[in-house]
Amino acid sequence: MASVREKLEAEWAYRLMSPIGVYPRSEIHADDISLVVTDSLVALASSGDGTNQELFYTAILTSSVAASEHLRLYPFPYQHQLLDSCSPQGLGKQLEFDVRQKLVAEFATEGETVPEFDWYENAKGASLPPILNGTGYHFADIEIDITCAQHIYQLLKSSACPKLAGASKALNQCNALSAHFQFREEASGLLFDCLRLMQEVDDFHAVSAQLSTLLAQLGDSAEDYLISRQQMSKNLSPIEFHRLFVQTCSQLRKHLLSL
Repeated sequence: MASVREKLEAEWAYRLMSPIGVYPRSEIHADDISLVVTDSLVALASSGDGTNQELFYTAILTSSVAASEHLRLYPFPYQHQLLDSCSPQGLGKQLEFDVRQKLVAEFATEGETVPEFDWYENAKGASLPPILNGTGYHFADIEIDITCAQHIYQLLKSSACPKLAGASKALNQCNALSAHFQFREEASGLLFDCLRLMQEVDDFHAVSAQLSTLLAQLGDSAEDYLISRQQMSKNLSPIEFHRLFVQTCSQLRKHLLSL
């Protein structure tokens, strides 16, 4: 029979988050995944292989209007594995220990490295977190509806709809890119992709007149959509993008909570 300690401890996969983004000050936990916030790092950690991380980003962003208005969840591209298993309660300290251990030379020879440290070292003041001798994080002074985020996460996990999963990924990518003004056009295109995929999800209905009008402008055929996407992405202003992103998150939240 497994001990309580064995039941509580798990193997974790995690991504460090870049200070370029904007994050909540408090941690957010679900049954198998956590947004971890400490003085030296922000990371998303999940037990197992980390396949549900994209869904948790979406759950956080769509949990409230305040979350979609203020948060920019910007993960580094690499996923890491914790060297040792631990309980969810000990994730913060264990993640800090893990990153510091992987910066030691003997771990690098075994392939346990932190590529972000090398890739972003020349711009560490803008890109690297405090634990990698970079800059501090930006935090939004908002209250996250954790119960709603947890519920949406469970709904997304239980869905077998590939178009909903695609819309979720596009939403997260456009949110991260929106932290860079120079990538505004790419972010706008991903937001349109999210809306187009949401439109094809069973039982999804856009109750927003603005979204309905925009979806009509994007066209029905693949060719019309590609042409409209390119033109509209160039012309969407930062303010219009922000409003559209918040509305999209709100519509997705309403759809999921109605399931």
